[in-house]
Amino acid sequence: MIIEAVMAGVIGLALLWLVAQPMLFPSALVAEPFEPPDPEETPRGQALLALKEIEFDRATGKLSDADFSTLHDKYSAVAIAVLESGGGPAAGGDVIEALITTRATRIPGPRCLTHGTSGAPDARFCPTCGAGLLSATDTCLGCGVIVPGDAVFCPGCGVRVKAA
Repeated sequence: MIIEAVMAGVIGLALLWLVAQPMLFPSALVAEPFEPPDPEETPRGQALLALKEIEFDRATGKLSDADFSTLHDKYSAVAIAVLESGGGPAAGGDVIEALITTRATRIPGPRCLTHGTSGAPDARFCPTCGAGLLSATDTCLGCGVIVPGDAVFCPGCGVRVKAA
């Protein structure tokens, strides 16, 4: 009977530890991935939403023509100012395009001079054409000089390092 009581106590302590552990030792916070703001959260989206709302209120009879005219002029001026300041239709798309470009440039692995990124991270030759691959550190395969990202030819030996 003493053995059962000791075992019950051990199991009880183990369960208490499992419940209390997250509260006593919280894990490190995980950074949330970047998400572009919803269109309604941008100044452009708020101005356009306000215009839609006053048009709806006028159509349903909740807003007089005089009030509609005043509010329409006010929110139209705000929308025009936002559009002129660079918050145009492509503003959200620019954020997404920049995010895609940033992530695409971080793709690891060697690169073919003609075909771009190789499929295998440890490949030394392009599986399509058989040419030597640039290493992940952008060094020329011919002379070992570091090649700038926008260079078409190696500054050390003149070999073409990027397809035109």
